[in-house]
Amino acid sequence: MTITDCCVSPSTGTLSPDLRVNYAYGMVLGLDEFLQEQLHRLTHGWLHDRALHGYGTASGLAVTVEPTDGAADFTVHVGTGIAVDQWGREIVIRCDQCARIGAWLGVQEQVDPGVIGRHLGPSGELTVYVTASYAECLDALVPVPGQPCSSSEQSMVPSRIRDAWDIDLTWDRPASVRWDSDRRLARLLAGVQVVTGLSPTDSDEEVITAAVLDLVDRAADGPDDLDPELDPSTPAWRLPAEEAADALDRIFTVWVTRVRPELSLDLVDLPATGDPGGADPSAAILLAAITFVPAAPFDPAAPEIVACDAPDESGRPYLLGTQLVQELRHLGGSAAIAPDPTTVATLTATLGESGLTVVDAWFHVEGGVGLPDTVTVTDEDGGTWDFTTAASSPVAGISDRWTLTGPDQGVADREGLQIAVHLPLDLVEVGGTGTLRDLAEAADTALVDCTDTEVVAYGIVRRPVVIPDPPPPPPAETVPSTEFVTLLSEYNDGLLWTELWFHLQPRGRIGETAVAALPVFRVFDDTTGDELKVQLTGPSPWTGNVWRMTQEAPYDDDRRPVYLRLVFLADRFTVRLDSGDELSLQDWIAKAPANFEGWDPEANEVVAFVRNPGAVEGAPLPTLTPFDKVVDRGTRRLSPLRRNPR
Repeated sequence: MTITDCCVSPSTGTLSPDLRVNYAYGMVLGLDEFLQEQLHRLTHGWLHDRALHGYGTASGLAVTVEPTDGAADFTVHVGTGIAVDQWGREIVIRCDQCARIGAWLGVQEQVDPGVIGRHLGPSGELTVYVTASYAECLDALVPVPGQPCSSSEQSMVPSRIRDAWDIDLTWDRPASVRWDSDRRLARLLAGVQVVTGLSPTDSDEEVITAAVLDLVDRAADGPDDLDPELDPSTPAWRLPAEEAADALDRIFTVWVTRVRPELSLDLVDLPATGDPGGADPSAAILLAAITFVPAAPFDPAAPEIVACDAPDESGRPYLLGTQLVQELRHLGGSAAIAPDPTTVATLTATLGESGLTVVDAWFHVEGGVGLPDTVTVTDEDGGTWDFTTAASSPVAGISDRWTLTGPDQGVADREGLQIAVHLPLDLVEVGGTGTLRDLAEAADTALVDCTDTEVVAYGIVRRPVVIPDPPPPPPAETVPSTEFVTLLSEYNDGLLWTELWFHLQPRGRIGETAVAALPVFRVFDDTTGDELKVQLTGPSPWTGNVWRMTQEAPYDDDRRPVYLRLVFLADRFTVRLDSGDELSLQDWIAKAPANFEGWDPEANEVVAFVRNPGAVEGAPLPTLTPFDKVVDRGTRRLSPLRRNPR
């Protein structure tokens, strides 16, 4: 689909600037064809300048003011030069121009009485503006075929149109809407930072776009207040580096499609040509502002100017040549971001017994550094010292850790003393890149506290921190070990009898009295390791903690010594309390607590040993008194115990 209907006619007359003559053999060329050819060439040249380059002074047109000889007046001088007006038309002034301010003011007051009073400032001053405008004038009269009865004057017409100019003094500053808006956009984008690794959710693209759209409403603000209004809590607008190019494309699209068309003068319409011989004031460009003080009262017939300031050229539009603009790339570009400053070294200074002795320097330079044999160290008290240097784990003299050692005597010994280590740019090597000066002069590097000759690193002297040895841990609370069971073994009528006396309350009574309700154990011959069968009886009638174990003599010779090992099974050994409650031996050990000899918590066993010496040859074997109760292990429970009378 092609849009061919025009909303507004592109031509204000019979000739259109978008037409050019299509020459053909036999075509009759008349006045319109030549005018069409001129119109197309001129308007497209002006369009190119105003749309793609802008307007303002390109060269020269310097404005000066000096006293007028022999008169109480001042003369304004405008030098030769080249400019482009706001419609894109060239202004070429080939000889210096001048005008007397007083004479001009006298004419203004005569033509418009009271004009001085309307423009007079509070201190009696006046401000006028020097402007340059494009103009045309008709020139070179030539005769044309006349009509009957016509005079010779009617048969003469100008054969040329001269490109001219007007230099004016005006009361009103010419509007420079597009110039001011372009500068606002440039200032706005100069505050945008492209940040590597920034999340797209933190992009300020929407805020920047809104600020660009706001330039339409600010177009009439004039040259003042050019800087964008940034949120003070956000020092700069940011764009993610990965999306910056696309974001800037969208921002500039908003500028060219929605903002620039709203700025006067309109870039599409034809320029207003004005009357032949006169300039177009709407397209005038500012050269300077001049503030002066007229005599009071002011006589237009004999004008006097008593004081005049130097011309003020602030806000004057200018055009830079393309060659100069391309050379500005050496500045890094207006959108370039200054690199974050790099701290060259971090210092830790410690005091020795005789004063400041050691500085530990950690360098933050890629590849490490190589230092000269000595470096200069100064302190806040004015002291200057030569410190020797030594690298930690150097590779070809390069390291990122260095120890700087001061002299043995004379160095100030003061906690909190501020010191500075001076690193000469030409004497400090940087691994793989030359010297510290080469690093400082790199375009993508900025060094903290760097001068033309050195980098200075700062530190504060501290005494070494002495960490005392930790106190020894308190001794662990121990429970004295006590005997779990006392064993007595004798022969009796061919049997080996062993009495077991349990000590379940080794430190006296603990809450309730505890007795062995059912001892469970295994018996081994400790000389052979064989397990032996035994019969257990008890408890004794006088105490619940005395039991008797009976077994056949393990050897044919009943007078031979016997060595037994008893292993008590703590999880099956039953202990009874006064209350009648029963619990295992392992729970009683945890509750008491008791540290019995032979207790092995990992095996959950208590081990005891007994030796029967056997009988002496010829001596009778003793006869033990039997208990009144016999326990059949595993078949019936013991009867209630009687307490031993006290």
